[in-house]
Amino acid sequence: MWSYTVGLFRDLSPGVKRFIATESLFGIGAGIFNLILNLHLLDLGFSKEDVGRITSLGALTVGLTSLPAGIVVKYIGRKTMLVIGMLLAFLALIIFGFGTSVGMITTAQLTWSLSISAIVNSEIQLIFQYCRTKKEETSAYSLLFAIFTLCTGIGTWLGGYLPLWLPGHSTLYQYAFFVAGGCLGLSGILRGLLLPSTNDRAVATEKSGTSTAPSSVRHKKAHAYSLMFLLALLIFNSGFTFGLLSPFLNVILKFRFGMEDGSISGLLALSGVFFFVGSLLVPYLLERMGSRNAFVFLFLYNIVVVGLMALTMPSSVFAVLLMIRGTGFTMLNNMMDSECMSAVAEEDRNVFAGMRTVSRSIGNTIASYWAGYILAGNHYALPFLLTAVALLAGFAVYAWFVQGKLAQRLQGQM
Repeated sequence: MWSYTVGLFRDLSPGVKRFIATESLFGIGAGIFNLILNLHLLDLGFSKEDVGRITSLGALTVGLTSLPAGIVVKYIGRKTMLVIGMLLAFLALIIFGFGTSVGMITTAQLTWSLSISAIVNSEIQLIFQYCRTKKEETSAYSLLFAIFTLCTGIGTWLGGYLPLWLPGHSTLYQYAFFVAGGCLGLSGILRGLLLPSTNDRAVATEKSGTSTAPSSVRHKKAHAYSLMFLLALLIFNSGFTFGLLSPFLNVILKFRFGMEDGSISGLLALSGVFFFVGSLLVPYLLERMGSRNAFVFLFLYNIVVVGLMALTMPSSVFAVLLMIRGTGFTMLNNMMDSECMSAVAEEDRNVFAGMRTVSRSIGNTIASYWAGYILAGNHYALPFLLTAVALLAGFAVYAWFVQGKLAQRLQGQM
């Protein structure tokens, strides 16, 4: 596996390597933020319902701004949009650190959401733009997310101890926001300095589309939007299953099993290692099983594992299932993102990025808002059962509507 991974990285284009290298700081900052945000809000006196509403507000804002962001990125460029997003993330974390009122926290959340909208509507398209082949796109995305998840795990671990090393004034978590913000700000600066600004492949693709007959262009566009709509439906399910669980795992561990902050950060950091492993396994799984069989396997795997997590069990057994779930969930979502983006033509990727983000954000918003009320009622097992049902619905969408068109499109681009 090590030699396989080294071979993947060695064969990447220079721009892709720089992109992946600068992802490490982004992951560390995001890991710290993801762990401390909910705990910080609870310590400030916000209720669990408030936490759910703030989380859903963030997802909703990302959804509402994604289509405009997809338009803006066409004019300012993907690299510029990405750097702006990283610097907005830095600003958001500084506001979170100083804010104690509902107004300040809401401003911070909205700023963070705008930053995420800018990042997700430029990041994948930009790294794919640096790739030379479709195969490299899959490898690049998998390695990008592998580094992100590994460093997110490191950040999550740090998030559990930074409040002890650097206790804040408003809450213990205050200064940890500043550390996370510094990581994100530095990542944005490095990307602005190190990433290439242009790519011959994108220019060649753009030029090749200008000689097509108008009637053929209209037919291709109709077919392209039909495919993108189906892919966005699949992404909606991904956002919904994420929103039910992932933003609240720290709360679930704290109140369902009575864990301390250090134990929570250690466990979630360890799960980041399993995310990392899952990310690395995606290209290997696709080579061995093919896209269709891999999707079927991962959907069923995740349904079974997350369903088991709804059962009453000791915390040690739950921890093992959490690790196993992390690998499978990461593999499914990584493959979904990379395969869907690869299936879309280069000239349609900015539009699809907006559609994808809107779909995921709507699903995330609904699920996060619902999960906040579920957890407020102390129903800590129910989100896992609902996630299993949602995954089953996602599998039905894939099997009935998506798999044939996705396989046909990917086969045609080999």
